Amino acid sequence: MKKWEYKILNFKTKGVSNLVLSREDENKLNELGQEGWELTSSVPTVNGRNICCILKRQILD
Repeated sequence: MKKWEYKILNFKTKGVSNLVLSREDENKLNELGQEGWELTSSVPTVNGRNICCILKRQILD
């Protein structure tokens, strides 16, 4: 049976009226991808100024 671990990240958006992430946010996601993390979901928060990202990676015994 596969086992998973999860990570939750909250990015502050940069746009005035749009949900825009920065180049630094993109770099962080790419860095985590290199570590085996996969972005499974991203949703704006209720206040509309953050994006919540949920990542997972398989736990290897």
